[in-house]
Amino acid sequence: MSKKDDEPNAVVQDTAEPLGQIRDRNAASEESIASAVLGIQQHAITRNNWIKSLECLYLATDQDSEPTGKRRRLANGESVASFYTPQLLQRTYLDPVSDPERGREYVAVSYTWEFSEEEEEQESCQSFGGYFIESRKTGEPAQPSNVRDVVWERVLHYAEHVKCDTIWIDRECVDQDNAKEKEAAIQNMHLVYSLSRKPIALLTHTIQTAEELDLIVSLLLGGLKEEEESAALDLLDEITLDLWWQRAWTFQEDYRGSTRMTLLIPHTSNLELRKQAARDISNRPLLGTLAGEICIKSTDFRRCATEFCLRRKEKQPDTEAICNRILATAGKYNVLLQDNHLPSAYSTISRSMTPTILTDISRRGIQNESDRLAIAANCCGYNVRLDTTALNKCGSSLSLCMLALCLLNGEVMENHPRPRRGTLKDDIFTYLSKQFLRSFRPPVDEGLTFIKSCRFTDPILTLSGTQTRGHLWRLGKVIRPRPLKRNKYCTLSPLETLATDLQYRKYGKSYTELATSLLEWIQESSATSRIGKHQRYTGRNPFAQARPWGWRSWMTSEVETALLEGKPLCLASVVDPEKRTEHRPYSAIFVGEDADDWGDEKEDDDGRVPPSYVFTSVRPAKEHGRLGDIPKHVSLEVELEWPEHDRNPKDDKALPQMEQERSSESRLPKLYVKRWLNGLCFWETCAQPVLFPWPADLLATSSKS
Repeated sequence: MSKKDDEPNAVVQDTAEPLGQIRDRNAASEESIASAVLGIQQHAITRNNWIKSLECLYLATDQDSEPTGKRRRLANGESVASFYTPQLLQRTYLDPVSDPERGREYVAVSYTWEFSEEEEEQESCQSFGGYFIESRKTGEPAQPSNVRDVVWERVLHYAEHVKCDTIWIDRECVDQDNAKEKEAAIQNMHLVYSLSRKPIALLTHTIQTAEELDLIVSLLLGGLKEEEESAALDLLDEITLDLWWQRAWTFQEDYRGSTRMTLLIPHTSNLELRKQAARDISNRPLLGTLAGEICIKSTDFRRCATEFCLRRKEKQPDTEAICNRILATAGKYNVLLQDNHLPSAYSTISRSMTPTILTDISRRGIQNESDRLAIAANCCGYNVRLDTTALNKCGSSLSLCMLALCLLNGEVMENHPRPRRGTLKDDIFTYLSKQFLRSFRPPVDEGLTFIKSCRFTDPILTLSGTQTRGHLWRLGKVIRPRPLKRNKYCTLSPLETLATDLQYRKYGKSYTELATSLLEWIQESSATSRIGKHQRYTGRNPFAQARPWGWRSWMTSEVETALLEGKPLCLASVVDPEKRTEHRPYSAIFVGEDADDWGDEKEDDDGRVPPSYVFTSVRPAKEHGRLGDIPKHVSLEVELEWPEHDRNPKDDKALPQMEQERSSESRLPKLYVKRWLNGLCFWETCAQPVLFPWPADLLATSSKS
């Protein structure tokens, strides 16, 4: 059953419904999913950097400026006498963008506004009024903080411990009465946590026994005994049932805090010495040295919990339900998304984490459903956003807004009619999980980071599909080299060896243009692959990190690895859509996945396979663009459908606007994704517009219409 926010106008929370049912709700309009998404595209906006002047707080030391109030407020609103003078927190402003050295030295606090069950059971955790906040308006008195005292006590205790006196906490550092500022903050909240050098999360489940503490130590050190595993699973379940793990906003804060996010888990005072004695393999404090708190990096906790739960449910199937619950709450993506069947030369991850992120956001509680769109965009690094105010007024489908958000930011989906993956019987998250490309081949160890950038450049959604720009390549000559053997006298890199072989007819003809491009690229790089005149090549690319353009560096390593392992390579030439039958000189090399690649296709006398194409697009991150901008790159083997006939663009001027758009689209080559294909390319021509048609199900109209 669909439900809306408490507001009379709000997006429809329909993410548990099949897409077909969502479409049929508007059957009278004969609308397809695709046409509904185009309507949502009208509300696309671009994120602006709000974080240039970040309002923070610090504890005042001037006794004369402290407030004089002597009462404190309980959670039920009752005001009672206080036996201490409230402390004052004053405002200050940082610039984490222009002044990264000083501007990022602040504690970013992640906590829940609501009381957790543990706090509801303790009256001492429910008081307010012990801390006052300086007014934003000059001359007005400080007001009691809306943040409960126990939160301030823990935060200030941590800040003093790490010698960082500047604090950012959303409820006080964002003007909750200023709708415009609040919306800007929502769209940029991820930057607050990703730029902070000291983000922290306040959990409330208290560790009370030595046995529980020892289980945490054993879990982090990988030393759990078999007889301890059942108790460790129960403890993990209790910790991850903490309210902090259940909220959508705190999920974002944890995700964007990344490796810097520290979990603060309270413990009883009698465990202090035992905690301090816990050491890692380098003899460093394993659980921190902050009195009363266990301090663990969130990434370490989630990695250990994920690895343990995956092993546990495989060994004990009856624990699968509880293990899955923990994994859904505190799973580590680069462990969960590993594909163990992939060849070892590749990263063991071949799929995007976006569907998993969106699913995890949907599982967590939130007050305003439309805020999930901002959280999704913040976590996925999207620059194109959706105007939630307009969508709320329209009562738009949250499911279709999620779909529009993914497509507007260039996510790559399968669109080939064979095989058919996602269907309209699926809910949005199941559909995205099935339909997102699952054949990525990251050429780097940080596979998820690489895949996060595998997106189309500046996509535009149209009646026919997604328009984007890039280069088309026609695959041609297949090279099947034997594994390249290196000897101690060899001073050439595999790429230099390949360039020499291409030029001097080892593979039948002389491919001078491609050989020249390879050698020029090596020469243009900041360091060459020649390690030294009398040193041998070690098999590692010595300048992969030094090159100015990461994409071409990665692809160079892919080609070199293929040569060392004897994988097939396919030469390719750029295609001019205006002269599609023209065969230009080869200027790209694509890498097969295994020795049998392109083996089932009959080659002609020149070693060419039947026409097959690759689409590439590369856009480095904009140096002076929006903070958090990421590079974008795609390299897809595609099935190509040329326009059936050519039409003179001048003939379109007499047509209505919509007909002009259709006619313009009809002249674009249509591309259907087959797989990801890594390759090293050199081009001089400008990027050309192409069209990736919608998946067929998204164009289907209601059967009721």
